[in-house]
Amino acid sequence: MTSVAKRNMLKLMLVLCVVSSIMASSLNLVEKPKTWWTKRVYSTHFYTTGRLSEREIKYAGEAGFKSVFGVTNHTTAGYIGDEPVPTTDEIKQIATELAGLDFDIFPPEITTYKSMKAIEYFRTAVNDLPKPMLVYCTGSYTSTGTVLLYFLYMTQNEPSFEPKIYTDEFFQIGRAMGHDFDMEEDLIELVSEITGEPPIELRTEPNNEVEYYYLYWHAKFVSSDWFVAGQIRKSHILAALDGGYKAIVNNRRGVTSPPYETPSQEEVTLLNIKDDTGTYEEGGRQSPKRLLETRIDPDKPNEYISPDSEINFEDRNPGEFGDEIGYNEANEQEAMQASTLPYLHMPFTTSQLRADLFYSYVDELEALSRHGPVIVHCRTGYRGALVALLAEGYFNCRDSDWAMTQAGLMGYHYVEGSHEHKVLQDVLDSGKCLGAGKSDIPRQL
Repeated sequence: MTSVAKRNMLKLMLVLCVVSSIMASSLNLVEKPKTWWTKRVYSTHFYTTGRLSEREIKYAGEAGFKSVFGVTNHTTAGYIGDEPVPTTDEIKQIATELAGLDFDIFPPEITTYKSMKAIEYFRTAVNDLPKPMLVYCTGSYTSTGTVLLYFLYMTQNEPSFEPKIYTDEFFQIGRAMGHDFDMEEDLIELVSEITGEPPIELRTEPNNEVEYYYLYWHAKFVSSDWFVAGQIRKSHILAALDGGYKAIVNNRRGVTSPPYETPSQEEVTLLNIKDDTGTYEEGGRQSPKRLLETRIDPDKPNEYISPDSEINFEDRNPGEFGDEIGYNEANEQEAMQASTLPYLHMPFTTSQLRADLFYSYVDELEALSRHGPVIVHCRTGYRGALVALLAEGYFNCRDSDWAMTQAGLMGYHYVEGSHEHKVLQDVLDSGKCLGAGKSDIPRQL
């Protein structure tokens, strides 16, 4: 079998494993509005993130996570953009006392995740902690490495373990998530020690060229030009700027939609309130009556919202551009313009996205990408991923098979033969791509 054939076979195996793991469980937390920022690592049991905020810990508990594991011990408070983030001790308190999550962390004597001692400790923690499990660090790099090293170790030592990965998959999954593990010599040596396979060649040029991407670790990697996010918080705009992102595309609907200016606000995420109950249903999702009826846990203490809250749920969320009805795109547009980030509003529902709609925005998308890395966002990243995959594929001649593989590794379940798959085929398999695009560096998975 030729090297190209082997690579194609590996890609097919990855697609099948990713899709089957999602189908085996209805719980895919990447596609939930409150936990879109998590990175699903090859399984619906393990998700990774960077440093967590208080809100994100609470969102994780509400969405269905059962436990949190810390790879990095943060002894001082910090910020992500303008949002304060707690210390590890505070994260543990919020997780266990407010969010109902089990918690564990590497002990002080484990100073690096790149060691057999760390792998063995994590293995024990995995056995003890309930799933799904949220593994965090500072920028999602070491947490992802920790989970993949665990998969690698278990593949070699437990014949019945699933999902199995080997050396090629370890580094391929890392690259697909924007993590250049193959640029770390000691990590390459550890992988070789675990698998008994020869060390791979050390990469000298990054696959992810956005050097400070970890400062806004929430964005998901498609290529060095295109990233994906769910709803960006107002306090995180500065983090996106500091991370090196240069433009924003928003796929969420506006306050009204043409041709009749029909009210079309999407829901805004609210603490202790269920999602997907309908913005305008039964007098409005944010009416006092509906809010009381759609609480996730009616018995939550008021302190869950804030120390001085008089209610145990959130009725507004201006931090995610919410008003008294729901998400307000005009508020986001104003904030993005104030930040100097170029901004494009490209609204659609998933069923509305067709090849002709994408082509109608091609010139604007290309113009934005010339500023530098672009984040395409919607509510959960699902629509944004479609646009980012179409843009990367169209501008750099990638086909729908690549897009489906990348979508799966990002945690988005685009089923073969689905509307999403057809749109990817209509654009990326049409022979109409623009060639090599802006980059001279081939970006292989």
